[in-house]
Amino acid sequence: MAGYIGNIPVPQGTQTRQNFTATASQTSFPTIGYTTGFIDVYLNGVKLISGTDFTATNGSDVVLTSAASASDVLNVVIFDTFTALNQTFTDSISVEGDGTFDTAVVTVENTTKENTEGGRESRVRFRGFKSGDVSPHTLAEIQGSHDSTGADQKGDLIFKTNDGSDNAAPTEALRIGSDQRLFMTRGDTLAEISMDANRSGASQSIGRFNYFWNGTQVAKIEALAGSDTTNKDDGELRFQTRESGSALAERWRITKEGHFKAMSNGLGIDFSATEGSGASSSILDDYEEGTWTPNINAGYTSATFNIQVGTYTKIGNIVRAYFRVDLSGGTAVGTALKIGGLPFTVKADGNEYPTGFGYINDTASLSDNFFGIALQATTNVGIYTRSSTTVTGVHGTTLGNSLGILYTVIYRV
Repeated sequence: MAGYIGNIPVPQGTQTRQNFTATASQTSFPTIGYTTGFIDVYLNGVKLISGTDFTATNGSDVVLTSAASASDVLNVVIFDTFTALNQTFTDSISVEGDGTFDTAVVTVENTTKENTEGGRESRVRFRGFKSGDVSPHTLAEIQGSHDSTGADQKGDLIFKTNDGSDNAAPTEALRIGSDQRLFMTRGDTLAEISMDANRSGASQSIGRFNYFWNGTQVAKIEALAGSDTTNKDDGELRFQTRESGSALAERWRITKEGHFKAMSNGLGIDFSATEGSGASSSILDDYEEGTWTPNINAGYTSATFNIQVGTYTKIGNIVRAYFRVDLSGGTAVGTALKIGGLPFTVKADGNEYPTGFGYINDTASLSDNFFGIALQATTNVGIYTRSSTTVTGVHGTTLGNSLGILYTVIYRV
């Protein structure tokens, strides 16, 4: 910088101007050379927009989008690039752009030519002082480096943090690989991802993982706030998937009590990997326990009860139903006894006569020779007796008014 009064500032930055008088329909103007992105162009005093009004990409020529007229004046301002070597800046630095491509960019470049794994590295380092410090210490670093040993362009982005004992060499905590995968590194300690959202309402999302297939969301795992909005110490986990042509829908949920809950009927655990050749379904889609109230639908009128209880367990399409009935009153009639009120309707299949086992306290001759059948397409159990040749329904008049019966029947629905 000839003629500069005082110390010459470092770094130095210069600009070069060229002026052209256009001929009719001229579009291309040869310059002395430039670095792409470091050039301004004016036509008759009006600044042109790079990429719209002109292109300057080959390092030598400026090419107008629309041809100039004869005697138009084209001014070109070429900026020299410079390197700030070991410079320290106080306060803050702002980088602004005009909204066009490749503006407002900070470039950190390693000029060493190498193909080693982890080579070509450049870093942004964050430092600070603790109370009483004379020299700063390193808090964290962001590093870009080569992710291969070949002559290629693969790169990693590495995030390093100081655990309090790393001094000037913080430890890698997170890496985005050249294959766009995320890696977490913790050494001989637990690696974890934590999400904390102070939501105000119950069942609001705290954090989620979204999964996309070529831009379409196909699955989601989401943590939800629980119902205790005062203590904010309960939560649930839900799982959503998408069927082709359908919307994303919640399928399963782990409740705050720890239960694995199907969120719609028909969902189940699929055991088809080990199903037999004759299997029609390997989906275990239901489990239920409960109570039911047995009643007498035939064999007695105006029946009253000392005991009238029933329980059931349903696993898939199989129901095990138990009941106990002890009469306290009523009138026995000459029709076959039917116990009604089964919790599920018996499957209608002409090849099935679901039966079970139990005890009846009336008529000694019958107690060892009776059985119940879950009657197809009903919620009734019929009580039968058998001889060597026939099966007949047991009438109320045969059993009398002091009936007591305990029975378990197993049937399909």
